[in-house]
Amino acid sequence: MKVWGDRRFAAWVAALGLVIATYDTAALSTALPTLQHRWHLDGSQLGAVASAALIGMIVGSLLAGFLADRFGRRSVLIGDFITFGLGALACALAPNWLWLSVWRVLVGLGVGAEYAVVFPYLTENYASDRRGAVMAWALWGTSFGMVLAYAVAALTASVPFGWRLPLAGGAILAIPLVWSRRRLPESSLWHGRRSSLRRTLQILSTSNLATLWASSANWFSYQVGDQGLTLFLPVVLVELFGIKVGDAAWGSALVKAVTIPASLATVWLIETWGRRPLQVWGFLGRGLALAGLGLMTLRASGHPPVVVAAVLLGIAYAVGAMGPDKTTVIAAAEQADPNVRAMTQGVAEAWGRVGGLVGVTAFGFLSVRWGAGAGLIFFGCMAMVGFVISLWSLPETRDLAMPGAGRRPGPRWSPSR
Repeated sequence: MKVWGDRRFAAWVAALGLVIATYDTAALSTALPTLQHRWHLDGSQLGAVASAALIGMIVGSLLAGFLADRFGRRSVLIGDFITFGLGALACALAPNWLWLSVWRVLVGLGVGAEYAVVFPYLTENYASDRRGAVMAWALWGTSFGMVLAYAVAALTASVPFGWRLPLAGGAILAIPLVWSRRRLPESSLWHGRRSSLRRTLQILSTSNLATLWASSANWFSYQVGDQGLTLFLPVVLVELFGIKVGDAAWGSALVKAVTIPASLATVWLIETWGRRPLQVWGFLGRGLALAGLGLMTLRASGHPPVVVAAVLLGIAYAVGAMGPDKTTVIAAAEQADPNVRAMTQGVAEAWGRVGGLVGVTAFGFLSVRWGAGAGLIFFGCMAMVGFVISLWSLPETRDLAMPGAGRRPGPRWSPSR
C-alpha cells in the first residue's frame, strides 16, 4: 500500500507541475497583445519576448536530462520549480521587454527541466498496463492550466497593469508544489548511476540513436504548431473574428476547453487503441484542419465564416490533444535505454522546443506579411510532416514491459530488449 500511495502521490504532483508550466505559457500569450500596444513593440521585440522561454527550455531540457540520469530524478523535480518560481516572479515585475525576455529564459529553464524528467520518472514508476494512462492523465491537466490562465487574464484585463497578475500567478502556484515535492520518493529504476557525459553520449549515438531521431522529429513537428498557436491564439482570434483583446482571452479559454474532453478520452484510448494510431490520425486530422482554415482565411474577403472557422479550429485542437499532444511527449521516455532515459527525453524535448521557436518565428513573419492564414497553413503543413514521420517510424509501445517498474530501488537491473 505504501508503494502504491507513493506512486499515486507522484502522479498527482507530476500533473500539477505540468498544469503550472502550461499555465505560464498561456499567461504570457494573453499579455502579448497588451505589451505590444503598451511598450510599442516591433515584430523583432515581440518575437524575442515570445520565444525567450523556448530558448530556456532547450537549455533546461538538455541540462536536466543529463543531471537526472547522473544524480537522480527527485532532486531535479524539486529544483526545476524553484527556478521556475523565481523566474515567474521576476517576469511579473519586469520594467521593459528586454528584462522580461531575460527572465522568461529563466522560466524556460524550469519548464524544460520538468518535461525532461517527469515522464521518465513516471515511466519508471508504473507497469505497462497503466503507464500510458497515467502519463496521459498527467498531460490532461495541461488543458486546465491554459484555461485557467486565459480566465485569469480575462478577469484582470481591465485592471491597471493587469497583464502582470497572470504572470505572478505562476510564481504563487509554484510555492506549494515545491513544498509537496519534498515527499517524492526516488525513481524505482534509478540506482545511483554516475555515468559520465562521454558514456552518455556514446549510448545516445549508438544503441539509442533510432529512438532519439524518431522521437525528436515527431516532437519537433508537433511543437511547431502547438507553441505557435499557444502563444498567438488570442492574436489569431482577433484577426479571424475581429474581436477585442479581452474577448479574445475568453475565446481562447473556450477553444482550449475543447481539449479537456479530448484529452480525457486519451486516458482510456492510449491503453486500448494504442499510441501509434492516436499519433498518426491525430497528426493527419490536425494538419488538414489547420491548412483548411488557413486557406479559407486567405481567400476570404474580411473575416471567414464564424461557424466554419470555429469548427475547424476546434477540430485541430481536439485531435491534437487526443493524439500527438500526448504521444510525442511520452515516446522517448518509453523507448529509451534506461541508462540514458532522461537524457533521451531531454534531447527530444529540446528538438521540440526548437520546433516551437520555428513555429513562433515563422508565424510572426508570415502573419505580418500575409496574415494569420499563412501561419495556419504552415502549421498544417508541419502537422502533415509529423503524420508521415509517425507513419514510417513510430512503434507501438503499449505493451512494452520494464521489469521492476514501480518497485522500491533495489539491485541494478538489465532490461531484455
